[in-house]
Amino acid sequence: MTDYVSQERMRQLTDSGQAASMLPGLEIGPTWYDGRWWYVPVEAPDDADYQPADPEKAESFDRLKRRADAIEQVQAELDGRQ
Repeated sequence: MTDYVSQERMRQLTDSGQAASMLPGLEIGPTWYDGRWWYVPVEAPDDADYQPADPEKAESFDRLKRRADAIEQVQAELDGRQ
């Protein structure tokens, strides 16, 4: 397994549906790809590559994803989509 994914490649992967951004619509953010979370560190340069999340960060991303999904579910109910 690779230790990094360029931002351009990650955009291609999300555009093709092979990867899923936690927060669709954002240019860069936590992204689920190849069975794990990837992210660009906050302190990294603008053109930094995505790197795999360590277990602690991955757990944090899992919690955030569950919260985002719950919010989306409530919004869908309010909008009459469900």
